[in-house]
Amino acid sequence: MTSTPDRPSAPASATGRPTSADARAALAHASGARLGTDRDRRVHALAIAGFGVAMGVFVVASRVAETTGAGTGVLTALYLGALVALAGWQKRAAGTIPRNGRLIGYVGLGATLALTWVSIIWLNVRQGDARRAGLPDQVDSWWVYACAALLTALPMLVAGHLIDRQRR
Repeated sequence: MTSTPDRPSAPASATGRPTSADARAALAHASGARLGTDRDRRVHALAIAGFGVAMGVFVVASRVAETTGAGTGVLTALYLGALVALAGWQKRAAGTIPRNGRLIGYVGLGATLALTWVSIIWLNVRQGDARRAGLPDQVDSWWVYACAALLTALPMLVAGHLIDRQRR
């Protein structure tokens, strides 16, 4: 029996052409597949939040190290190493980038950088006021550093939360 181009007589595996049932099955599989997973979103959210926390801790730790005379070079190396390790983990652990994840992360980073400058200026003004009052350079109260760290980290924490909670 010979076959016509419209109706193959052999199954799809023998001719290499998919049947309509194969096409329907492939379409059902493709429509059910998801580009991003909950794990990928969680990885990106944690990494973004981790970058913010690292930046907030660095602002405070560098100020304390500067005031106490500790090694700021070692602190900077540890900070950069932590950022590189966090970026490497994010790249390896996530298979995909969540929808709008880059945009949300970059907006959070920009806001964090702006608020980092605000925190540094605020800490410098406090130190200048203390010097004008005749006080020696000293470590500020814990709440001052907590506010500076939170102010610095907050945009990245919000960005991480937005990435984690975006519509699935």
